[in-house]
Amino acid sequence: MSALDTELAAWCASYVGVFSDYDAPAISQHWAFPNVVVQAGRRFSFKQAEDFTANTEKLLSFYRAQGVAKAERALLSHMAIAEDIASIEVEDRMVDASGALIAGWKAAYVLQRIDGDWRAIMAVADGETAAWAARGTPLGKG
Repeated sequence: MSALDTELAAWCASYVGVFSDYDAPAISQHWAFPNVVVQAGRRFSFKQAEDFTANTEKLLSFYRAQGVAKAERALLSHMAIAEDIASIEVEDRMVDASGALIAGWKAAYVLQRIDGDWRAIMAVADGETAAWAARGTPLGKG
């Protein structure tokens, strides 16, 4: 495993850990600002951590209402784009307290190493939107 493999896997593990803890401020610490999230043909830009954290709190409330007890993430692939910039493809699974799958999808991120730490600067979350819509619980609808 290369150093980049190890670093990106560690970022994924840390991110999913704080997500499973429903810790919106800690999730925000995995991002740089401003950033962009692309979802279902729309683009959301978050210029500061406070706005991103508030949006993440809403997302976490939705996940609680769906019975998500834990998030799981597998790093599927990555590519170095430039020095200190990488793209990753992940597979996310949201499971209930018994470990049963509630919803799963693939997503992509662009990460930048800033002051020695990897931070997301962009995410493509189309799979997340589609997975919840297929379940009959579209994001932002309940």
